[in-house]
Amino acid sequence: MRAVIKSLATRPWVVFGVIALLIPFAYLLNLGLMPLISDEPTRAVVTLEMLLSGNYINPTINGEFYYNKPPLFNWLLSGLIWLTGCETELVFRTPTIVSLLLLGLAIYFFSRKHLGKQHALLAALMMVTSARILFWDSFQGLIDITYSLVTFLSFAAIWKYSNRGCWFLMFTISYLLAAAGFLMKGLPSLAFQGISLVVWLGWDQKFRKLFTWQHLAGIAAFTLALGIYYTAYLKTNTLDEVFLTLFDQSNRLSDKEGTFFSWVKHLAAFPFEMVYEFAPWTLLAVFLFIKDIRKKILQDRYMIFNLVIFSANIIIYWVSADMRPRYLFMLFPLVFIVLARAAQLTYERKHRLITLVVTVLHVMAFVAAVSPAYYLIWDETAGLPGVWIVIPLLMLVAAYGYFVWLRGGDLRWAGILIILLAVRISFNAFNLPARYNSYPDASYRAGEIEAGRLAGDCKILVLGDTPFNHDASFYVARESRQIITRTAEILNSNACYIADEKNLANFADRLGGYEIIHTFTIKLNETRLFLLKQSV
Repeated sequence: MRAVIKSLATRPWVVFGVIALLIPFAYLLNLGLMPLISDEPTRAVVTLEMLLSGNYINPTINGEFYYNKPPLFNWLLSGLIWLTGCETELVFRTPTIVSLLLLGLAIYFFSRKHLGKQHALLAALMMVTSARILFWDSFQGLIDITYSLVTFLSFAAIWKYSNRGCWFLMFTISYLLAAAGFLMKGLPSLAFQGISLVVWLGWDQKFRKLFTWQHLAGIAAFTLALGIYYTAYLKTNTLDEVFLTLFDQSNRLSDKEGTFFSWVKHLAAFPFEMVYEFAPWTLLAVFLFIKDIRKKILQDRYMIFNLVIFSANIIIYWVSADMRPRYLFMLFPLVFIVLARAAQLTYERKHRLITLVVTVLHVMAFVAAVSPAYYLIWDETAGLPGVWIVIPLLMLVAAYGYFVWLRGGDLRWAGILIILLAVRISFNAFNLPARYNSYPDASYRAGEIEAGRLAGDCKILVLGDTPFNHDASFYVARESRQIITRTAEILNSNACYIADEKNLANFADRLGGYEIIHTFTIKLNETRLFLLKQSV
């Protein structure tokens, strides 16, 4: 038996086969369970209003122009809804998972030649299983992972074609990818493109390539792509607010609520926050303090490219007072490629820093491997169906990963991957249902859905300045199949109105008699709202 376990723990195809089997359960199980949260409802309501209005050029929320983001990501969501015929939470989150897996593949193919297949796969899985992504962003339908895929592909194009001297392809492909990024998130793509080209070509002593017809061709491709979209945009709206809003959305250098001292605190804390957010793999950065490992990495032109592009672009976010980890997803593949190489170079080396990192990871791996047992004793999960079957099975899987880790060698890092995926599956299977049962979000969603259904064919209007968040806008609009707009007037007896207590009192005289059809609460300040209709 011991020989069988040893064989299973030392064969790469078995170890990575287990990882491949775990990934679908880790990223898809209960993906559509929770209501839309964070910025998800914003993406969802913009997409839904596109579908309801047929206007795919001018994004709107509650019928008013939405300028914060261009619409490419919403086009992707619209296409997925068209293909599936569904507007569920699962559908809105699917692009995140697809983009994450594609990002992993892109990292693998980008680094395979330089790291070898096994460590290129490790670099890809480092990104996919980093803490911030594994336990937060990978189960939300946000724009950032898809945007990061496009931006990382731009970095890859700069390396691949500049290394081959194919300047026309380098400029045109990277600029077209930058245009796609711009049509998702706006001005950050210009910053990534400009900084990366200037810094890398300067470092590589090819700065003069910026003053060639090939670079002009790339700029022309970028301009043409955006020009086509904004020409269509101008047919129904002006550009007066568009670029000012995009600039304001992209400006993270200042924080209106912060102070100079909070900014200084951010500067000092930023590196440690990034180590935490992208743990456990960021701990491998300690290996870069080992002189001979660092020397070998800095002798590799490919590794230098990754370090230069990361270092040049991270500065903007380091000095930004308003910074969120998900804004950095396109940069950390560059870090993980370098760290995978550092891990590769540690094989059979003896050094106190290596011993320190391995010891810390050893403790973390053990704690993580036994952590699913908590669901067996937690009051909110101990009685859930299947917990006494699934958790022991997942702990066996985690134990296998722990054994792979203990075996050492190049495969030891894959052992941690198995443990992390097992922990995520247990989280999906039992933590998410516990949150669903305990948190009020599900009841908010149920009330909003009921409001949309009860309105029937009635035109729904939000009265005055009644609080009405994007969550409510989406669910009410989805069920009623209409765009929910605001009004300061009482239009006709065939309309339904949504009001809070203040606005209901303010409009009571103009409403005359009215009937409250439904009362529900939204997440925004837990505001109680009334769906009402004038009495005939």
